[in-house]
Amino acid sequence: MRGISSVRRPPETSVLRGVVVTIALLQTVALGVLAQRGSWLSDDLTFLEQGSRGFAPAELLTPVNDHIAPGLRFVYAVFAEIAPLNHGLTIGWRMLMQALAILLMGVLLMRVIGPSWWVAIGTVYYAVTPLSMPSFMSLSSGVNNLNAHVFGLLLLHATIDWHGNHRRRALVYGPLALLISLACWEKSVLVVVTAVALAEYVRGDSRRRWLRHGWPFAAVNGVAIVAFGIVYVAFGDPSSGQPPSAPQVLDLVARSFEVPLSSLVGGPWHWAASGQPFSFAAPPVAAIVAGAVAAATLLLVAWKRDRRALWMWCAVGVYVLATTLVVSYGRFDTFGASFSVHYHYWSDLSIPLTLAIVLSARTVPVAVPAVATACLMIGVVVSDAGFAVAWGKNPAKPYFAAVRMELDLAGPNVNLWDTQMPQPIGTALMPDSRLSAVLRMARIPFRLQAPGSEPLLVDDSGAVRPAAFATWSRGEPASRANSFCNLLLRGTEPLRIPLTPTQNKVAGAEWYARASYFSNRENQVSVELVDADGAIAAMPTAGWPAGAGTMYLGPSRRIRATAVQLHSTDPATNLCVERIEIGIPR
Repeated sequence: MRGISSVRRPPETSVLRGVVVTIALLQTVALGVLAQRGSWLSDDLTFLEQGSRGFAPAELLTPVNDHIAPGLRFVYAVFAEIAPLNHGLTIGWRMLMQALAILLMGVLLMRVIGPSWWVAIGTVYYAVTPLSMPSFMSLSSGVNNLNAHVFGLLLLHATIDWHGNHRRRALVYGPLALLISLACWEKSVLVVVTAVALAEYVRGDSRRRWLRHGWPFAAVNGVAIVAFGIVYVAFGDPSSGQPPSAPQVLDLVARSFEVPLSSLVGGPWHWAASGQPFSFAAPPVAAIVAGAVAAATLLLVAWKRDRRALWMWCAVGVYVLATTLVVSYGRFDTFGASFSVHYHYWSDLSIPLTLAIVLSARTVPVAVPAVATACLMIGVVVSDAGFAVAWGKNPAKPYFAAVRMELDLAGPNVNLWDTQMPQPIGTALMPDSRLSAVLRMARIPFRLQAPGSEPLLVDDSGAVRPAAFATWSRGEPASRANSFCNLLLRGTEPLRIPLTPTQNKVAGAEWYARASYFSNRENQVSVELVDADGAIAAMPTAGWPAGAGTMYLGPSRRIRATAVQLHSTDPATNLCVERIEIGIPR
């Protein structure tokens, strides 16, 4: 049996298992502590709000962004049901999944190469590599990637079981693991390439017999892929991205190989200054060169000592190229080349890369990997510390702590303007960046722009305070024929009111409205803003109570409003508008 040549006796299996468990516990705790420094990202909040809609099949099969991910939707629905807006709970879940993934990798290495200290070295690399650390921090990426790790590794275990004559259980849990992984992230289908490379590595027969022996297992996994593909075609909403030009693709491929190369030496060492806690790598030339030397050395060792390991390097290459093509097609048109080094897309590359490293270097004398592991840990510490600086600056943590405290003090009847969350907590990429959506998901009681009292404002720090209404334009009566009421909405005939800007110009914004009125009955009235070209931006429909009062409406979509239009479908509507103002609460 091949192993570390300077060790006469291989380690006991029980000792190796204990080492793997220790690595899993230590690294999981370290990642959990680092995750606690940060908080929610915008995708996390969007997915939690979507998850709060429940477990109905129609909800689970509704795409998130341009992904069909019922597994992701299910996990978020669980979070929203059990403890909405509880960041600590999600960290606990991530720690559990991370520990399972590390344990599965350690046991897989033991099954492939037997009792060897390379099992511990490979487990350390898999556990600490910054390839997967950033996606652990981001819950939205963690739900994708941690499931891809755990269930992808289960597929690799099933591959070993199949070729080790444990066919029945392999046929049961292998395709099921693949299907669950696909349900959380369709890109996880790339683990099949790693499974093929692993099957080739453990092959003991001729390739013809290997193919004849393996086709039933391949077929059932193919059924899982086809089944998910049918769901994807029926319910998915894939990006209509724009493919980059050939020179741009070559540049993207070159940049993408920076990711696995720098990760061999604990890279990227340096993260791009994006202004937000994102994981855009910016590895220095030294990291890329050092990684290239390490990769060349490992490939040379594999070529000379065990060429079967080259299959796993092929799996790494296929993963990099496929990821580059998928990401560049779906994201290049909007984000350019930056996403090619966005580590959220590279997390599960650590699976084939770990296997490639271990299977290539398992015959190298023990002193060499000991020194290399020490250098790796230095690079990891530098990378993690750099990431921790940006991650700890996430403003969502103090913001939501302040919001909770302020709303608890204000009580359940607090009346709020329906304003947006501050950037970068809420971004233009979110379908709904209003704070009210998050508060409803978290089941925090409040009233939203209710008539009868002036709404308060949640400011950018999370404090609840009185709001000033910055008026940008006012409604002017179309005529003064009615001395009792110049702006009268009667029956189903719409009332159109020209707007006069207070700043002598028309501006575009997401507007709010404040309308003083009186009526002898309650009315259901819709309010719309209209621009000079006739485009309409509807405000939320609301009931206008009987009596004299003030209604607070908005926000609209962005529009350069020149008029406001009121209408009702009730023939008995009778509403007099005394004054209407369009502006923004501040």
